[in-house]
Amino acid sequence: MTKDMPTWGVVATVDEPPVLVQAFVAWYLSLGAAQVFIYCDRPDDPVQDLLSHLPQVSVVACDEAHWLRVGKSRPRRHEVRQVRNAREAYGRMNADWLLHCDADEYIFPRRPVTGTLATVAADADGLVVPVAERVHLPHASEESIFTGAFRRPFQGPAARRRQIFGPDFDLTYRGLTGHSQGKAFVRKDRALQLSIHRPQPIRPDQQLVLERASVTALELLHFDGLTPTFWVYKLARMLHALKKRDGMPPSAHRSRQAEELMADPDGGLRLYDRLKRPDTQLINLLKQRDLWADPAFDPSEPLARYFPAHPADLRPSAIDDWLYRKKASVLNFLHT
Repeated sequence: MTKDMPTWGVVATVDEPPVLVQAFVAWYLSLGAAQVFIYCDRPDDPVQDLLSHLPQVSVVACDEAHWLRVGKSRPRRHEVRQVRNAREAYGRMNADWLLHCDADEYIFPRRPVTGTLATVAADADGLVVPVAERVHLPHASEESIFTGAFRRPFQGPAARRRQIFGPDFDLTYRGLTGHSQGKAFVRKDRALQLSIHRPQPIRPDQQLVLERASVTALELLHFDGLTPTFWVYKLARMLHALKKRDGMPPSAHRSRQAEELMADPDGGLRLYDRLKRPDTQLINLLKQRDLWADPAFDPSEPLARYFPAHPADLRPSAIDDWLYRKKASVLNFLHT
């Protein structure tokens, strides 16, 4: 690695609408990613054909041969599969840094990514990118799954956060419906293991050195709920996995969201609105505390550049149509 011009890559395990994976790949290539690793959780995922023309993209079908090659039979838990794939990509990569994130997470650089990585101290193992979570603006038209603004995690005492957010604060973690930890770039050839949010030490006595990026340099935009129906589907998927003993124990706020959904299976969209559509008063409070971000995020140009033969339909209705075709059993689980 040269300090002046480090290279970087990104890895994700996907079982998503193909257009989302296209957007993910196009966005990261447009930012300068030297390598993009896509692990298809469904071995027959048609997105593999959509990516075959891009030499920077390595696509892996997660069939039984893959799982035996990286360890043992296919893990039951989705999170374990994600981590195992990320660790495999870390061992394969040629780039100097690797970011492990999900297909609904997009870093937004306010200066070039490689320039930010070049400033990380040589003894640092990783760089944590802080998260902001997408919400919807009052009365705004939503022509794309990427429409909206973003709120950052609340700081300060929980009682103060609850006073600002309102009665549904306990259905969030620091005001976000998803995670507030962010995701991390990890430097190549370090004695560590990739995980969901942070690298983990191999030895119990090992100390990892992690820096944290400033939001003026990098921020992770998390579209937790591409559409309201997609958000409900993710909660239903978690409940479905737990019933089959396939899922990781959820965090406290996710458990509370799930309890609300199970108490009113037909009220999932209303629950989404309560949590993800802040009113003007809350928006103003978030702005006053520098917890509001409105970046000019739009993957349309990268999509057109990298997928000229496959126009992307980013309408929310197109994503919902995919869900009803491909994931109906999970959505219907709420009513069984």
